[in-house]
Amino acid sequence: MIPTYDIVPGSSIGLFHLGDTLWHVLDTLRTHKTEYPKFELSWDPDHPHNSATTIHLPQITLYFPPSPTQQLTLISLPSIPTSGLTLTYETQVLSSPTQPLTRARVGRILGPTFASTSGKKLEFPGISFDLAPSPGGAGGGREDVVQSLTITSRDGEAKEPRLVACQVQPNKGVTLTLSGEEDKLDIVIGETTSQDLLLDLGAPLRKFWKEDDRLERMWGGVSQPGGCFWNYFQYGLDFLISGEGIVLKILCHSNIPGTPLFQRYARCPWTLSTPSSSLDLTSSTSAFRSHLSSKSSSQYTDEIHLIVPTPPVSIPSAAGGKKGKKKNGSSSPASSGADTPDLGKSSNGRVGDDPPDAMVLDRVVEGGLEGVIGVGPSRLLGFDGLIIEEDQTSGGICSVLVWRDEDI
Repeated sequence: MIPTYDIVPGSSIGLFHLGDTLWHVLDTLRTHKTEYPKFELSWDPDHPHNSATTIHLPQITLYFPPSPTQQLTLISLPSIPTSGLTLTYETQVLSSPTQPLTRARVGRILGPTFASTSGKKLEFPGISFDLAPSPGGAGGGREDVVQSLTITSRDGEAKEPRLVACQVQPNKGVTLTLSGEEDKLDIVIGETTSQDLLLDLGAPLRKFWKEDDRLERMWGGVSQPGGCFWNYFQYGLDFLISGEGIVLKILCHSNIPGTPLFQRYARCPWTLSTPSSSLDLTSSTSAFRSHLSSKSSSQYTDEIHLIVPTPPVSIPSAAGGKKGKKKNGSSSPASSGADTPDLGKSSNGRVGDDPPDAMVLDRVVEGGLEGVIGVGPSRLLGFDGLIIEEDQTSGGICSVLVWRDEDI
């Protein structure tokens, strides 16, 4: 069967819509394995935390520029004549294996447009066509064949994600800015209830009741019974809810390519304001140290229960970003909690390799990462009311955990 894609200038090609998050698109591909059995994912393996990400399908290229929200901004069909696709616009066939897309056909279906200086491009609001001369120059240019097309947003019509911003406040909580909402949403640790979350964010995609007590047995401390993780994968957020229905901790995920938790959550657009700057997933640990008070590992071990437990499921495309490296071509969101990875003072067993307030977390020992290359350990750094997880390979901040020091 010949694949058919409906073209909507400034909006979409088939299933793929501008403004969709990387997490959403990869999840869509996972649920359409018959149509998309294989794809490649590429990024800069040296700087994945501030790199563009590109999905390469057999006939389509999807581009996600570096951004706090990882949104799709460009859809391209790079080789239309050899793609074997049927393209439609509204009710008309633009192109098919038996009907090549020419300059004349574009003009007949989409109407007139301004000529480019080179004459090799046709541009309309939200869509552009790249042309190659017809064999022998027949038709005076009217039979020039479209080689590729690109869908982008119309001017001033960039799509906003549902979660626009997440302001992290150590020892307090987070403030969310939601698209279409005038008022910001404050989620306060120790005050906001599970009912509040249901009203403001809707039901979580998954819940997981905390049952792993290995950290308490190894490091001491008392775990609050009845805790439940609420996973909002689409927002990159986790909440630990007490048995009484109160928010205890908040975890914001960065969804950095090449890290173990890549594609379990969408990227949360979190930031932490300081008197001199704003910290985010691209900030260095030294920047956090210069603005926040550190805790020794013994002081914050009790607070890492939401960061450490992770489920033993396969992780899509967790290998390095260069083409040709081993990757999985599907995604599977999963809840926080199940197996606890290696947690210690040093990834290589030597004491003193890391600062005294750092703990090394090795997620590679989890089930589901067998055979995946390029995944390194991360480092947990504790501050007053905040724990950050740093990817030791790239230096990007994989996640931040907001908690409240009861002594304050």
